[in-house]
Amino acid sequence: MRREPAPTSGDTGRKLKIIIPVWEDKVSPLLDTATRLLLVEAMNTAVASRCEVLLDDVDLSRRCFRIWGLKADVLICGAVSRPFERLLAAEPRLRLVQGISGPAQEVLQAFLQGRLDRPRFMLPGRRQAHPRSDNRP
Repeated sequence: MRREPAPTSGDTGRKLKIIIPVWEDKVSPLLDTATRLLLVEAMNTAVASRCEVLLDDVDLSRRCFRIWGLKADVLICGAVSRPFERLLAAEPRLRLVQGISGPAQEVLQAFLQGRLDRPRFMLPGRRQAHPRSDNRP
């Protein structure tokens, strides 16, 4: 199976919808338990719109349907359980970029500027050159 990198807003002229689960204005450490999502539409490095979406379902399949319904291109998160990751992988449009931590706004700007691979944005224990950016098991 060919692995593709997560799209970046540097893809000229392409509008991206980006989801970042947030907890206390930081990237939520575990997607499975996140209750708030930051939904951003961006063109190149500029944010066109943003809103917060509540994610109050406990059932993972319902959480997946809610996330899929947002029609996002990229979901940037901290950790995610294998069962949730497998469910999310059923939507080929959605690219999962996991192992990310830090203030949500800084993470968003780093992603938009192609700098998300910097060690300061990696979860502790995941200090590798590139965040995991493929939602295939």
